[in-house]
Amino acid sequence: MRRIPVEKLQIGMRLARPIYARGRRVLLDKEIELKESYIKRLAEFGITHVYIYDERIGDLEINEIVNEETRLQAAEVVRQAVANIRFGVGLNAREIKQSVMAIMDEVLLNRETLAHLSEIRIAGELLFHHSVNVAIYALLTGIAMKYNKNQLFDLGAGALLHDIGKSRMPARILNTCEPLAGPEAEEMKNHTIYGFELLRKENDLSLLSAHVAFQHHECFDGSGYPRGLKGEEIHEYARIAAVANTYDLLVSGLQGRRLFPYQTIEFIIAQAGHAFDPEVAKLFSTNIAVYPLGSTVRLNTGEKGVVIRIPKNYPTRPVIKVLCDSTGNLHQEEFPEVDLLKELTVFIDEVLDE
Repeated sequence: MRRIPVEKLQIGMRLARPIYARGRRVLLDKEIELKESYIKRLAEFGITHVYIYDERIGDLEINEIVNEETRLQAAEVVRQAVANIRFGVGLNAREIKQSVMAIMDEVLLNRETLAHLSEIRIAGELLFHHSVNVAIYALLTGIAMKYNKNQLFDLGAGALLHDIGKSRMPARILNTCEPLAGPEAEEMKNHTIYGFELLRKENDLSLLSAHVAFQHHECFDGSGYPRGLKGEEIHEYARIAAVANTYDLLVSGLQGRRLFPYQTIEFIIAQAGHAFDPEVAKLFSTNIAVYPLGSTVRLNTGEKGVVIRIPKNYPTRPVIKVLCDSTGNLHQEEFPEVDLLKELTVFIDEVLDE
């Protein structure tokens, strides 16, 4: 199977993995043969990429750090939390704690698995799925930093609710598709303060979790907001959430142009010491599948192929099944595999949206 963008889908392709809609409903199940109306529907739902069958590649075993059921349930909990705040109802701390524990347990169980992009991005609910992804990325980093379970829970709760203050934002600001500027941009910054005020009043949640919401836009060099904190003045949980938040925003395209995972990791590493804690940025990058399984890539040899295996400790050196030779001719029968851990002079030159 291959991972391709929705705009590149063609009639007759078959889905290799199911597509979900709100409420954990299956929008399109695997094995479905795509029609024009289905492809249009996927775009309307905000789905950016899907996995399709490709007999040349065969099945790829994608081990999820957190299964789709848990992700969808957690997103629903965040959605309900936002709705409760908007209607003047308090947070359901019990449901929040259950979701954080469920995510944490799965991340601990699958700690040796690299984080792949989550394909669950449902139109109108991007904020909620973003929150779940940030929690997963933050917990993976916390594990790499040898946190105990209590620390992981406080980090995970803060990361899951890091944007809860946006529930207090005016709809005209929150729902705009254009980049914010001037007074509206300044008003958006207040979501960190609103989030802190909301969470610090919850007796069942740690004050440290509230500080994740408060400080996740602070920068390591002091250029962030709301207080311009610097270095270790920023709580370590918030430094972790800052990296996780930025990564998911960039790969999902929630703030405009969408970047590939490897481009986003390059950006984060380049910003180490400026926007981000250098140690956190380094540990974070070791847990990300920078070239997700099923991605089409061009090698420096000119050959094109698909990522079929990724070594845990060397995510930039995957195994590639080659589909086209250096002249662009498609292999007809046998598709050679190139192991970049063994072929040290070969590297990925570009990820292709095709």
